[in-house]
Amino acid sequence: MNAISEETQLHTLLQGVDIPPCPAILVDLDTELRKDEPNSREIARLISQDVALSGHLMQLANSPAFARGRRLESVTQALTVLGNRQVFNLVVAQLLKVALADSTDARMDRFWESSALIARLSAELARRLRCVRPDIAYTFGLFHDLGIPLIMKRFPKAREALAAANAAEDLSFTETEEQHLGTNHAVVGYFLARRWQLPDFVSEGILHHHDYVVLAEPGRVSDQARVLIGICVLAEHIIRLQANGDGEHEWAKAAPATCQLFGLSLGAVDDLIEDMRDWLA
Repeated sequence: MNAISEETQLHTLLQGVDIPPCPAILVDLDTELRKDEPNSREIARLISQDVALSGHLMQLANSPAFARGRRLESVTQALTVLGNRQVFNLVVAQLLKVALADSTDARMDRFWESSALIARLSAELARRLRCVRPDIAYTFGLFHDLGIPLIMKRFPKAREALAAANAAEDLSFTETEEQHLGTNHAVVGYFLARRWQLPDFVSEGILHHHDYVVLAEPGRVSDQARVLIGICVLAEHIIRLQANGDGEHEWAKAAPATCQLFGLSLGAVDDLIEDMRDWLA
């Protein structure tokens, strides 16, 4: 399939889902970050123009997930300690929460909390497996399910479709969604990531993160995307085990290819899972 026909097919699958436009501040930040030598002072100035955004950023930077032993007092300090790209990711996350907010559904708060937990666990898995930079794994964990809030807003029966997809044993998660909705959250999230100028590995990984064949077949997607998908599905499985003591069909579908990807036996992965559950506790 060539690029044009693939884009046409993906647009058809969107089924009228409204993709919010990328805020101007992200365009400006992305332009600065793409320079050979990004100017941290300019990045801090852009973020500080939005009082609410800079306030949320500082709240996140001083949270247990990012605190480095001393309280950060300014956006400039946050950039120095966390780095330009990590701060950019936190800015994107906050702006997305605002853009995708649904004041009628308090359960979306749990969605964002879950995404943040998956991101933290993905970063720790990346450290232990030494397969990709932890900050990159964090970014993908944070954004991989971006399409879910949008299909929730667009389709009244999205929750039922997602529940059915999670319980499906024979079909893939996204195939089950398509049976119920005519589209799936991976496609929607892909277009949102593209429109919001997220890194290519994020949009590519989002599109394929329930297609576990790519884990076992090099060349279908980038190696970075394959590793990130494998880390993320492992992180989600660990969190489900920790929450309810039971797994889910997604891990059963992904486990053989994930073990192959990381060169680990099922026993070694089980040991890693237990270690990570202790880490979470």
